[in-house]
Amino acid sequence: MIKKMTFAFAPFLLLLTLSACADKEEDASTEKTEPETTEQSGETAPAEYTLELPEKEEVVVIVNGEEILGKVYNSVARQLETTLAVQGQSVSDEESADLVKEQALSVLIGNKVILQDAEEKGYKADDETVNERLEELKGQFETAEAMNAALKETGFTIEEMELQLREQLVYEQYVAEEIEVPKVTDEEIQTAYDGFVESSEAEAPPLEEMEPTIRQSLEGQKTQDAVFTQIEKLKKSADIEVKL
Repeated sequence: MIKKMTFAFAPFLLLLTLSACADKEEDASTEKTEPETTEQSGETAPAEYTLELPEKEEVVVIVNGEEILGKVYNSVARQLETTLAVQGQSVSDEESADLVKEQALSVLIGNKVILQDAEEKGYKADDETVNERLEELKGQFETAEAMNAALKETGFTIEEMELQLREQLVYEQYVAEEIEVPKVTDEEIQTAYDGFVESSEAEAPPLEEMEPTIRQSLEGQKTQDAVFTQIEKLKKSADIEVKL
C-alpha cells in the first residue's frame, strides 16, 4: 500500500503534463532506441497502463455547476502516478490506484473551489504575465509542430493551456492575499533540525547551513495546511457531484 500523498492540493499539476511531453521530445532527440518487441511475435509491446482513465470529454466531477472533463483528470492522475514512481511506489494494485483517483479528484475540486471564490472576489490574471509564461511553455519545444503534437497527445488546445496559466496566476494571487499562513518560528526550525540530526546516518551540516532549506520546507508545509483548511471551508457550501 502506498502512503497518503502530501501533495493533494498542489495547484495545476496538469500543466506539468505538457512540460513532460517536451522532456520526452528532448530525450528522443538525443537518444534513439529500438521499440520493445515480444519474443514470440516480434510485434511492438503495448504500453502498460495501471490506471483506469475516463474518456477525455467525459465529465468526471461537477463543482457548483462547472464541469471538469476527463482530460483534465487524466493529466492530474498521470502526474500523481509519475510522482509516486519517482518515489519508488507503484499504483499496480487496486487500493493504490483508488488512492490516486481520490487524490486526483481532491486536486481538481480543491483548485475549482479556490478559483470560484477568487473569481467572486474579483481576482484576475495579468495579461503580460500570462503571455510571458505561455512563451516560456512554448520555448520548451524545438518547433511549433512539436508543440502541437504534444497538445494533441494531451487533448488540450493552446487556448485551454492559456486558460490554465491564467487560472494558475489567479490561484497564486488568491493564496498570497486571502490565506493567512502562520510564520515559521526559530523553535520549529530547531526541532526540525534536531530530528534530521537524529535520523541522519552521516554527520549533519551545521544548523546555519541548513536553516534556509528547513525554513522553506516548513513554510511550504504551513502554506499547504492553510490552503487545505480554506478548501475544506469552501467545500462545505459547495455543490459537488462526482461522476467518476
